[in-house]
Amino acid sequence: MNRKINILPLMTLLCSLPFAKVSAQQKAQTPAAGQADINSIRSEFKRINGLTLRNEKFTYEAAGCTDDGAVQYFFNGKEIVKIIETGAIGDGSWTKEYYYQSGKFIFSYEVAVGSSADGQDSKIEHRLYVKDGKILRYLEDQKEIKPDSEAERGVRVAEKIRNAYTTKEFAKALCE
Repeated sequence: MNRKINILPLMTLLCSLPFAKVSAQQKAQTPAAGQADINSIRSEFKRINGLTLRNEKFTYEAAGCTDDGAVQYFFNGKEIVKIIETGAIGDGSWTKEYYYQSGKFIFSYEVAVGSSADGQDSKIEHRLYVKDGKILRYLEDQKEIKPDSEAERGVRVAEKIRNAYTTKEFAKALCE
């Protein structure tokens, strides 16, 4: 019995397999590459916090933004490597740390504490990992979440607060 086999679909499938494998490898490398960047940021965070840094502190107030704001800049030589911003308004307060490497924002850590009308205290933490202005990872209370407008705002504010050292316009940088 003579059967005709159409080899065109088979050849198409066989020819596409190497490309499918490359594509799968590329996808697998993306998270690993991102993790390597995050590990690098963590190392820089530890390095910065292990240094003896010169610092300068400034205070500010802005209606509707903070009643008691402070910004502290930390320098390694002439380079800003860390900024701590604190503030309070009403029954809430916060501390936010910004970290920089070679003048670029790489990481922030924020703790916000508040009390509700019924006396319940709450605390929330945010971590933001950034490379070249792009968000690598955003964590809320140590759980990874999708970057939202607040995370994007954090990247913008990190740049503004670094530049505010020169202008001393802290409220303008922090109170969008």
